[in-house]
Amino acid sequence: MAGAARGAPSRSPDDVDLIVRGIVGLAKRIRADARFVGAEVSYVDFTLLFVLHESPGIRAVDLAEAVSIDKSTASRQLAGLERRGLIRRDADPANPRSRQLRLTERAERVLADTDREWRRRIAARTADWSADELRTFATLIDRYMSVDLPEDTRPDQVVNITKDPTFE
Repeated sequence: MAGAARGAPSRSPDDVDLIVRGIVGLAKRIRADARFVGAEVSYVDFTLLFVLHESPGIRAVDLAEAVSIDKSTASRQLAGLERRGLIRRDADPANPRSRQLRLTERAERVLADTDREWRRRIAARTADWSADELRTFATLIDRYMSVDLPEDTRPDQVVNITKDPTFE
Protein backbone atom coordinates (compact mmCIF):
# COMPACT_ATOMS: atom_id res chain seq x y z
CA MET A 1 0.00 0.00 0.00
CA ALA A 2 2.88 2.35 -0.73
CA GLY A 3 0.60 4.56 -2.85
CA ALA A 4 -1.86 5.01 0.02
CA ALA A 5 1.01 5.78 2.38
CA ARG A 6 2.15 8.60 0.07
CA GLY A 7 -1.26 10.19 0.05
CA ALA A 8 -2.52 8.69 -3.22
CA PRO A 9 -6.28 9.01 -3.62
CA SER A 10 -8.31 6.00 -2.55
CA ARG A 11 -9.36 3.61 -5.29
CA SER A 12 -12.65 1.90 -5.78
CA PRO A 13 -13.03 -1.64 -7.09
CA ASP A 14 -14.52 -0.03 -10.21
CA ASP A 15 -11.23 1.81 -10.89
CA VAL A 16 -9.28 -1.44 -10.72
CA ASP A 17 -11.95 -3.16 -12.82
CA LEU A 18 -11.45 -0.53 -15.53
CA ILE A 19 -7.72 -1.29 -15.54
CA VAL A 20 -8.31 -5.06 -15.71
CA ARG A 21 -10.75 -4.63 -18.58
CA GLY A 22 -8.35 -2.26 -20.33
CA ILE A 23 -5.44 -4.68 -20.02
CA VAL A 24 -7.52 -7.61 -21.25
CA GLY A 25 -8.78 -5.50 -24.14
CA LEU A 26 -5.28 -4.36 -25.01
CA ALA A 27 -4.02 -7.96 -25.00
CA LYS A 28 -6.90 -8.98 -27.28
CA ARG A 29 -6.16 -6.06 -29.61
CA ILE A 30 -2.48 -6.99 -29.78
CA ARG A 31 -3.27 -10.62 -30.59
CA ALA A 32 -5.85 -9.59 -33.19
CA ASP A 33 -3.41 -7.15 -34.80
CA ALA A 34 -0.75 -9.84 -34.88
CA ARG A 35 -2.77 -11.66 -37.55
CA PHE A 36 -2.35 -8.66 -39.84
CA VAL A 37 1.14 -7.55 -38.93
CA GLY A 38 3.25 -10.29 -40.42
CA ALA A 39 2.16 -13.40 -42.23
CA GLU A 40 5.58 -14.91 -41.63
CA VAL A 41 5.47 -14.96 -37.83
CA SER A 42 2.79 -15.47 -35.22
CA TYR A 43 2.46 -13.27 -32.16
CA VAL A 44 4.30 -15.90 -30.08
CA ASP A 45 7.05 -16.13 -32.73
CA PHE A 46 7.37 -12.35 -32.77
CA THR A 47 7.61 -12.24 -28.98
CA LEU A 48 10.38 -14.86 -28.94
CA LEU A 49 12.27 -13.17 -31.78
CA PHE A 50 11.89 -9.78 -30.09
CA VAL A 51 13.44 -11.09 -26.86
CA LEU A 52 16.21 -12.81 -28.83
CA HIS A 53 16.91 -9.54 -30.61
CA GLU A 54 17.11 -7.77 -27.27
CA SER A 55 19.21 -10.52 -25.62
CA PRO A 56 21.44 -12.17 -28.24
CA GLY A 57 22.98 -15.40 -27.03
CA ILE A 58 20.28 -16.09 -24.47
CA ARG A 59 19.75 -19.76 -23.60
CA ALA A 60 16.41 -21.45 -24.33
CA VAL A 61 15.65 -21.90 -20.63
CA ASP A 62 16.23 -18.20 -19.98
CA LEU A 63 14.12 -17.24 -22.98
CA ALA A 64 11.27 -19.39 -21.69
CA GLU A 65 11.49 -17.58 -18.35
CA ALA A 66 11.67 -14.18 -20.04
CA VAL A 67 8.41 -14.72 -21.91
CA SER A 68 6.72 -16.75 -19.15
CA ILE A 69 6.23 -20.00 -21.03
CA ASP A 70 7.24 -23.48 -19.98
CA LYS A 71 10.39 -25.10 -21.33
CA SER A 72 8.58 -27.65 -23.49
CA THR A 73 6.51 -24.94 -25.19
CA ALA A 74 9.65 -22.87 -25.75
CA SER A 75 11.42 -25.92 -27.17
CA ARG A 76 8.64 -26.57 -29.70
CA GLN A 77 8.44 -22.91 -30.71
CA LEU A 78 12.22 -22.62 -31.08
CA ALA A 79 12.40 -25.81 -33.15
CA GLY A 80 9.87 -24.30 -35.55
CA LEU A 81 11.79 -21.03 -35.76
CA GLU A 82 15.00 -22.94 -36.42
CA ARG A 83 13.37 -25.07 -39.16
CA ARG A 84 12.16 -21.87 -40.82
CA GLY A 85 15.65 -20.38 -40.76
CA LEU A 86 14.86 -17.62 -38.25
CA ILE A 87 17.16 -18.66 -35.43
CA ARG A 88 20.34 -20.61 -34.98
CA ARG A 89 21.82 -22.33 -31.96
CA ASP A 90 25.51 -21.66 -31.37
CA ALA A 91 27.75 -23.49 -28.94
CA ASP A 92 28.33 -21.54 -25.75
CA PRO A 93 32.10 -20.96 -25.46
CA ALA A 94 31.81 -21.13 -21.66
CA ASN A 95 29.84 -24.39 -21.69
CA PRO A 96 30.02 -26.61 -24.79
CA ARG A 97 26.89 -28.53 -23.69
CA SER A 98 24.85 -25.33 -23.69
CA ARG A 99 23.53 -23.49 -26.74
CA GLN A 100 23.14 -19.78 -27.28
CA LEU A 101 20.24 -18.63 -29.42
CA ARG A 102 20.83 -16.09 -32.16
CA LEU A 103 18.71 -14.51 -34.84
CA THR A 104 19.52 -15.10 -38.49
CA GLU A 105 19.72 -12.26 -40.99
CA ARG A 106 16.34 -13.38 -42.28
CA ALA A 107 14.86 -13.04 -38.77
CA GLU A 108 16.30 -9.53 -38.47
CA ARG A 109 14.51 -8.60 -41.73
CA VAL A 110 11.25 -10.21 -40.55
CA LEU A 111 11.49 -8.31 -37.25
CA ALA A 112 12.16 -5.02 -39.03
CA ASP A 113 9.17 -5.56 -41.33
CA THR A 114 6.94 -6.60 -38.45
CA ASP A 115 8.10 -3.67 -36.32
CA ARG A 116 7.29 -1.23 -39.14
CA GLU A 117 3.79 -2.67 -39.46
CA TRP A 118 3.17 -2.57 -35.67
CA ARG A 119 4.27 1.05 -35.65
CA ARG A 120 2.04 1.86 -38.64
CA ARG A 121 -0.98 0.31 -36.93
CA ILE A 122 -0.28 2.11 -33.66
CA ALA A 123 0.17 5.41 -35.50
CA ALA A 124 -3.13 4.87 -37.34
CA ARG A 125 -5.00 4.10 -34.11
CA THR A 126 -3.56 7.15 -32.36
CA ALA A 127 -3.62 9.55 -35.31
CA ASP A 128 -6.02 11.93 -33.58
CA TRP A 129 -4.16 11.88 -30.24
CA SER A 130 -2.11 14.87 -29.17
CA ALA A 131 1.61 14.55 -28.48
CA ASP A 132 0.81 14.94 -24.77
CA GLU A 133 -1.72 12.10 -24.91
CA LEU A 134 0.79 9.84 -26.64
CA ARG A 135 3.45 10.63 -24.04
CA THR A 136 1.00 10.09 -21.19
CA PHE A 137 -0.10 6.72 -22.59
CA ALA A 138 3.49 5.59 -23.13
CA THR A 139 4.55 6.87 -19.71
CA LEU A 140 1.73 5.09 -17.93
CA ILE A 141 2.37 1.81 -19.74
CA ASP A 142 6.07 2.09 -18.91
CA ARG A 143 5.31 2.94 -15.30
CA TYR A 144 2.94 -0.02 -14.94
CA MET A 145 5.43 -2.41 -16.56
CA SER A 146 8.33 -1.20 -14.42
CA VAL A 147 6.81 -2.36 -11.14
CA ASP A 148 7.73 -5.91 -10.18
CA LEU A 149 5.96 -7.47 -7.26
CA PRO A 150 8.18 -9.52 -4.93
CA GLU A 151 6.58 -12.75 -6.13
CA ASP A 152 7.04 -11.88 -9.84
CA THR A 153 10.74 -12.69 -10.16
CA ARG A 154 13.53 -14.44 -8.41
CA PRO A 155 17.12 -13.21 -8.80
CA ASP A 156 17.95 -16.23 -11.01
CA GLN A 157 15.06 -15.38 -13.37
CA VAL A 158 15.98 -11.82 -14.23
CA VAL A 159 16.71 -11.23 -17.90
CA ASN A 160 17.81 -7.69 -18.66
CA ILE A 161 16.37 -6.32 -21.88
CA THR A 162 17.87 -2.91 -22.42
CA LYS A 163 18.24 -2.32 -26.15
CA ASP A 164 16.14 0.14 -28.06
CA PRO A 165 13.07 -1.72 -29.40
CA THR A 166 13.54 -0.32 -32.90
CA PHE A 167 14.83 -3.03 -35.20
CA GLU A 168 16.12 -0.87 -38.00
